[in-house]
This record gives sequence, structure tokens and C-alpha cells, in this order.
Amino acid sequence: MTKMLATLALLATLTGCYPHVASYVHLTASEPGVSYAPVCGSVGPPVYANYERNGVRFTVTLEVELESGAEGGVLRLRGPRDVAISIPDPFGYVVPTDKGGVPALRFELRRAERRGVLQTQFDFAGLPPITFSGKLHLPTVYVDGVAVTSPVFEFERRHYAGIVPFNC
Repeated sequence: MTKMLATLALLATLTGCYPHVASYVHLTASEPGVSYAPVCGSVGPPVYANYERNGVRFTVTLEVELESGAEGGVLRLRGPRDVAISIPDPFGYVVPTDKGGVPALRFELRRAERRGVLQTQFDFAGLPPITFSGKLHLPTVYVDGVAVTSPVFEFERRHYAGIVPFNC
């Protein structure tokens, strides 16, 4: 058995891949048009929820280990350079569903400056680590003065096991 495991580890290393086991926060929305993307290309757990509204691509995650400098999650917005994006009331909240009577947790969306990136990013400030299931409510975003309401996301911590490349 030990030889077989060693052989599998050697083969994975030679192919540039390794076994990866982790837990992650999985987001889902019942609204059509929402897709889910993994960390690295087409490999890894689907930690990003993506949707498009008014010509702007929205990306949401509650998986902070992937986002340098983020405290409790991230909302990214990508659109044409000439699009004006604003969030006049930059507060969202999560409603825990498995914590029996715990009230909604409010958080602030703080604009984050990232060098070399052509996108607007908001970090979620004030959220505890997500170890529970619940619903994520994001604030209204204005794209060129038009209100865009985000879907309500359900989230839960899930487990992932798979083979990923070393460069991911």
C-alpha cells in the first residue's frame, strides 16, 4: 500500500500536479445567469460566483484565503473604462441559517486599490471567518446611474478534494 501511494505521489509530481484537499465557502443563487468559477482556470473548488448586469461583470467570493488583503470577502466589478460605478450605501449583511437565533451580521464594502488591475474591487470589512451557512445580501450598485440589484446568495462551507497543478 505504501509503495502504491509513493508511486501515485511520484506520478503526480512528474505531471506537475499534486493532490489538494481543502474546505471552501460555496456560493449559490437561484437567479438565472449566475455561473461559478474555480480558483485557477478550470481547476479547484468553485469559490467565485459570477454574473453580468448592465455590461459590468460582477464576481463575488467569501473565500478570503484567496484574496490578498481582504478581511471577509470580495466584490469585483469589471466593465468598460468609461462606466461610472458607485455604491452609495456600502453595507451588506449575512444571515446565518445554522446558528439558531444569531442576528444578521452587517459588513462594510470598502473600495480596495489594487495595482495593475483594471477593475473596481470592494473588500468586505467586519465579517468574521465564515464557518457557518447562511445568506449573503449585497447592496445596490449603480452602473452609470442605473440601480443594479445583486442576487441573494446562499452559502455553506464545503469540502474539496482533487488534483491541481503546482502553479495554481
